[in-house]
Formats: sequence, C-alpha cells, structure tokens
Amino acid sequence: MMRRILQVVCWGVLMAGLVACSADTKLGGVKIPNARPDTRMVAQPPTLLEAGFAVEFFWTGSDPDGKLKGYEWKVSDNGLDGISPRDTLTVDPLTGAILHPWRFTTATDSVFILLADQPGFPGDPEADPRSFRSHSLFIRAVDEDGAKDPSPAYISFTSTTLVPTCQVAYKNLTSSRDPKKVPSTVNIGWVGEDPDFDLKTPTKVRYLWKKALDSAGEFVTTRYAYEHTPGLISFDDPDWSDWRPYSADIDKRKVKFRNQENRAYYFFAVQVQDTAGAVSVGLGWQQEVAHVTVQGVFKPALVLDEPFLNTGYQDAEVASGQPINFVWSADASSYGGEIVSYRHGWDLTNPDDPADQQWAVPAGTSRQNLFDTERVFTEGTHTFYLRVVDDSDYVLLVTRNIQVIPYVDPAFQRPLLIVDQVIDEYVDNWRDRQNVSRNKEVFRNAYWRFLDDIQGGVADIDWSKDWREDSDQVEYSDIVEYSAVLCYAEYNDSQLMFKKFRPVNNQDRFVWLTPYQFRGGNFFLVGQASMESFLPSFARYSVPVIFDSKETTLLVGGTDYTIGFGTRTLPDGTEVYRGPLMYPYATAGITALDWTAPASKYIYGRPVSAGQDRKSACVGLKGLALDPAFKLNHGIGPGVIPDTMWTNPDIDWHDYSAVDADTLKLGTLNFKFTKDEFVNESISERTGIILQNCDSSEAPNGRCIEPMFKGIARFDWLRELRWRQGDAEWPTSTYSTDELVTECGTQALTDYNGHPRSSAWTNGRTFGYFSYKMAAEKPGVARADVYWGFDPYRFDEAGTKKTIRWVLSYFGIDLNQ
Repeated sequence: MMRRILQVVCWGVLMAGLVACSADTKLGGVKIPNARPDTRMVAQPPTLLEAGFAVEFFWTGSDPDGKLKGYEWKVSDNGLDGISPRDTLTVDPLTGAILHPWRFTTATDSVFILLADQPGFPGDPEADPRSFRSHSLFIRAVDEDGAKDPSPAYISFTSTTLVPTCQVAYKNLTSSRDPKKVPSTVNIGWVGEDPDFDLKTPTKVRYLWKKALDSAGEFVTTRYAYEHTPGLISFDDPDWSDWRPYSADIDKRKVKFRNQENRAYYFFAVQVQDTAGAVSVGLGWQQEVAHVTVQGVFKPALVLDEPFLNTGYQDAEVASGQPINFVWSADASSYGGEIVSYRHGWDLTNPDDPADQQWAVPAGTSRQNLFDTERVFTEGTHTFYLRVVDDSDYVLLVTRNIQVIPYVDPAFQRPLLIVDQVIDEYVDNWRDRQNVSRNKEVFRNAYWRFLDDIQGGVADIDWSKDWREDSDQVEYSDIVEYSAVLCYAEYNDSQLMFKKFRPVNNQDRFVWLTPYQFRGGNFFLVGQASMESFLPSFARYSVPVIFDSKETTLLVGGTDYTIGFGTRTLPDGTEVYRGPLMYPYATAGITALDWTAPASKYIYGRPVSAGQDRKSACVGLKGLALDPAFKLNHGIGPGVIPDTMWTNPDIDWHDYSAVDADTLKLGTLNFKFTKDEFVNESISERTGIILQNCDSSEAPNGRCIEPMFKGIARFDWLRELRWRQGDAEWPTSTYSTDELVTECGTQALTDYNGHPRSSAWTNGRTFGYFSYKMAAEKPGVARADVYWGFDPYRFDEAGTKKTIRWVLSYFGIDLNQ
C-alpha cells in the first residue's frame, strides 16, 4: 500500500515538472521591497563643545540589499538656544524657500568651514575672547536605487574661532599722546590679523569716518574724553561703510578723505571680519579708533641728489663743462600723504607761472619727472628749480644755485702749479748708506726745488704760492688758474685731493681734473701707485685691472678678487660700463693698469700675492729706456733726454756696491721697489685689452697712448751684466729652474731670444707715456698730458730733471735760461 502511494506522489511530481517546462514565461510570486540604507558617524573632533571653525567628520553607510551610490549632507547654523525644528527644515513650508538644502557627495569624510560669528564664547577671558556658533551636521546614505536613509545620522557641536584683530594704519599713530595732527586731505588705512587662519589675514573690512563730537555737539579733544564718554563709537552706527574685501596689497588698504575742516577733530574706526564670520570687537584709542585733528603745515620729505655734488639744497661751485645730473624723490608718508606731481627746470623767469618756458617737462609723476637731463654750463650762475605738490595741495619749491667756475684765459694763467700728494707714511724702506730713509718728504720735496732755480727753473714761479704741500686743500678753482699742473703722488687713503675723486661704496665722484685737462691746461702726474690714487679702495685687486669690462669679480679658491668695476645705472635708467667712465680710461686714456710686484694685489686667476708670484728682486723697475719711436716722433736730439736712466745709486746702493765687490746675487731683500705702474699690457692669463683710439691729429697712429719710457727689470739688467762679463748662459749657468722660481716667483720670468726663463715679464712694458685723450680741445696747441708710473727722484737725478724740464717746455712753459 505504501509503495502505491509513493508511486502516485512521484507521478504527480513528474507531471508538475512537465507543466513547468511549458512555453509560458511569466514569473509568479510576491515582489520584495527595496531595503533602505543605513548611516553612521564614525569619527568626530576631540571635543564637540569647543570645536574650531574648520571641523572634520567621518561617516559610513551600508545597504542590506544592494550598493550605496553616495551620501547627502546638510549643516544647520543654530541659534543661541541650540537646534530648533526650523534649523532642520530643507524647505520653508510657508514660502517654499530653500533653507538647508541636502548636498550630494561620494566621500566618507570632509572638512567643513563653518560660521563662528556670535561674540563672547562663555567662560573666555576678556583679554582673549572667542566667537562661536552651534551647528548640527546631518548625513544620510543613498543607495543605487535612490533610496535614502529615513533616519539620518546627525551630530551637534559648537564651532569657535579667535576673534580677529585690527589697527588703524597711520605713521606714528600709536605713539601719539594727543589726537594726531593730520593735513586737510587724510590718507589713512588699516591692518588686520586672523590668528587661527592659515593666511593670518581677515577676509573683510569696514570703516567709519566721522567728526569727533559728543552729545552736546562739542569736539572731543583728548584721550580722556574719548575713554570716559560712552557711545562715541558704536558698531551699529549707520555711517559705517559696507563690508569690503580685505586686500593683500597694502596700498589698497587705505582710504582718502579730502578737504576736511581745519582745526576740526575726527574719528576713524576700523573693523575686520574673518573666514568664520567673527568680527573684531575692539574700539581702543589710537588702535582700532584713530583720533585726529586737522591742523598744522605738512610738507613732503625731499631727497635731491646729484652724483658729484652734495645731497641737499646747498649752493655749489662746479667746473666749467662739469656735467650736472639731478635726481630726486619725495615722500609724504609721514603724514599719510601722497605726491601728486613733480616739475623741474633751470633759470625760470617765474616759478609760480605754470606756462614759464623754462619748465623742462609737464607736471606729473612719471619717470621723466624724477630726474633732469644732463646739463653742462661753461660759465655764470644758474638756478635749478624743483616743484613738488602733495594731495593736500601743499607746494614745496626748492632751488639750488650753481656757480660755474670758468676757464681762465691762457694769457692770464700762471705757468705751473706743483702739488704734493705723497703722504709721509710707510716711507722707511729706501735707506741709504747712512741708514737714512730717502723717500721721506724732506728729500722728496727738496728734489722738486730745481723748478725754482734761477737757471733752468720755471720762469715767474713763486714757490710760496705755486707749490702745495700734501696737507693743503687743492680745489678746481686753484688749478684752473694755471696752464699746467705737476703732481707727484702715491696712493694713500689720506690724500686730500685724490680722496675727493676716489669712489666710495661704489658711488663714483666727479674728477674735476677732467674738465681742466679738457680745456684748461696740461697735467703731469708722476709716482709709483699714482694712477691707483683714482681707484676705489678694494681689498683684493686682481691684475691687470681692465677698465672696459662689465666684470666685477673673479672667484678663485672660494675667494672673490676684483677684476673690474661692473656697470652703473644712469639717471635715465640706462645701464653702462662703469670702468670707461672712470678717470684712468676716460681722461688718461689707458685701458689696463698693473704694478710690478704689489704685495696687496693678485695676478689674474692666482690666489697668491703678486709680490710672491713675481718678486721685486727680479721684476722690479731698475731702469728706464726712452722709446725710440717717441724720440723720433718728437725730434729729440742727442743728449736732450738720456736714452737710459738707472736707479739713483744713493737710494739703490746695495746693487752698485755688490757690483763693485763682485758679490751681486739675483735674490735680495734690498730691492724694495714694488709699486711702479705700467699700462695697457697683460702679463697674465687675462685677455681682452683693446687699446683706445683718439681723434687728436697729434696722436701717433691714432692711439691715445704714446709710450715714452719702457721699463728695464732688475733681472734683465743683471742678465746683460752677466752676459757682458762672458757668462752667455746666465741664468741657467747659475740657477736651476727651482732656484729661479724660489728667487723670482712662479709668474716672473719668460723666454728671451731663445733662452728659457731669461727675462722678466715686466721688462719692456710702458711705465711712462703721453696721453692724447684730452689733447684736441686744449687751448692753443693740442698737447698731450704726461703720466709716469714711477718716482723720478728714485732714478738718475740729473737725467730725470732734464727730462722734466723737457716735458714742461713741451707744455709751452718758459724756463729760466
């Protein structure tokens, strides 16, 4: 019976399966509804009662029957009573206005920047207040079918922020004990700070400007009255300006109030707002509130400058032909003012007449209003006018009178001025046989007295007037009275005349020798380190110094060495090479300058003192050879000038005594002549010397420099002596290569006529020369100026005096017969 029942059941199941496999595809059963997602907060600030205005929250969600699409969030700004039903509404049921819209995000965390704009967080000290506001954050998950969590996760918290601070910006306001005096046009500004915002600046600002009146309509004139009169300034005052962005540009953080009443008192208050909406709350006297009074005279601070004259308004004397380049700037910031115009001109008929034809440019503040084009006057008195106007209509008119010292007619010039510019310092190193220093001024000055001789001296010279001691102050007005100036000089910081010419702190000075040499007369400069007297006092010169280069320094072994003078910016903004504007290049006509064995200078590219790299015992100046081309060009007959002049045996006696005793050696510490100057040569690895050309018809081959004396180095003098004595292989017959380096230095010697290391690098260089750079415009005959980079009194006395007389005769100076 049980088996039959099972068969019937199985057969029924089989029939049901056949029915299920029929062609009808319609699904049956009951549809299951979409389950709503769920949302949870998972991280929050450490404290919800005192959170910052930038708060970070994390959340998560889940969907039991699918995937999440994202989340929707909204934040309420609650009142002082906490969250209310209205704070949670998305739409106002009465008006339909959107109140707190839901915003979609796929993120599971975010930083929210929130308001904290209610002042006075409970419990804060008065000195360090915070602003605050209560907020509620709502988060609900949204699944991929659009279903939303019907019970959003939410959290309430209080955002806080430090109150921003501000202060009125006006020069010296906070140091004022009384209301600050200001002009009738007031420029006043503000500065603010937001201490807990990354940029530290507020986002908005507003201001209030009003007369400082009390309730009775009387002016508030003291700090005491301000601090003890309630209600003078209120944040509810309707005269506050609208909120405006707080500018990062300090020049845009100020306002201007024009034509304010004279002798009236005013308040200027400022308030700032930060990112969180918090506002500054202070109204401190001369802090957030400026107390000012319109009275007094305010004028701009003016700087009137000229590269070669004193700064200021003083009258000045200038040389005829001296360029004048006035530049200026004015500043009205001390009283909050602004400069609205400049105008300048020379020799005005009426400076109060804006139509005066001598005004150089229209009034304005453009670049052309800040400098005068270069002026050159030949004579007379000229007046420079500068008119400066500020935004209170104050007019500052300054003048500067310039007295031009004219050239003196050659018929009325005295013949020769002799100027001593050798300071009697560091002069104990030319000792004679009696151990007396021969380079002291008692000997040096005595040498030059031959120019006062009855026979062979300068006609009409008056030594008491025409010779100036190194302690005398010599001016342009002195030298222009003479047809020629002879100056014996050696660089020293204390030279009275040359220190006026020497640049200081890269600021060049006017060298009034230039206009004198241009049209006033001839200049004869002699002495070791004499041309150096025009150079800036740099610690480490690298030689040769090349003037027509924009280079300034060379780095060697971590140390900078001066190799040139860079550039200079002219008043019109043009940048030019500085070296060609300096006296050695611009007036003397040389391109490069070097010294024989200077202890305080360095050969180009070398970190060792030049006095060690090329020692004076080898490269020092032993003799002077008259250049044959010079002799021919000037028609110098036999015996007029010696062809060769050697060192004075009373000064350089060690060598001559050693010759007599046959004990002469290459190495010696007694040949101490290290600072003789030669020009336009490079005996180092430095290249780039380009000789100057001159327009003067007298200049040989058109060159500015005509060599007069070539130097004979001590090494070459000694070589010739040994060769005459029969030692044709000297120096190699006597000294090894290492010994020559020891005695002479690594940079001292070069080859000579096929003989290695047989001549000093300084041999044959130009130590004395004529310069035609200033010759063309001189009065009368176009005569060259003369430069000797050596002390003539260190050489043969009779020969040098004869040569000096010849130079003076070349200048056209009469000599006593």
